[in-house]
Amino acid sequence: MIVAKRKPFDEIKYFLKDYNKVLTAGCGTCVAVCLAGGEKEVSVLNAELDMARKLDENPIELGAITIERQCDREYLEALDSMVGDYEAILSMACGAGIQFLAERYPEKP
Repeated sequence: MIVAKRKPFDEIKYFLKDYNKVLTAGCGTCVAVCLAGGEKEVSVLNAELDMARKLDENPIELGAITIERQCDREYLEALDSMVGDYEAILSMACGAGIQFLAERYPEKP
């Protein structure tokens, strides 16, 4: 059984402080059931980030996608055409899903 909890907002905001274009990737199964990373949670987090960065006078461009399962390679293909348009991917999946994303889309030099 997967149990998930979103990181604190201030921590997420800190990690993204140097990025201007971020894709938030949700997962439609386990973390969606936990209310920590499904489509609704992606939308809410993006709204929070957008508002906070505007208040900091450091606007951010945010994209959003929720795929069926980030821990299943066949579903990650939905991201392939999108990731090149962004500086960073913010995954709202469980640890396994995040690991799959990290392996598929290694950090750019």
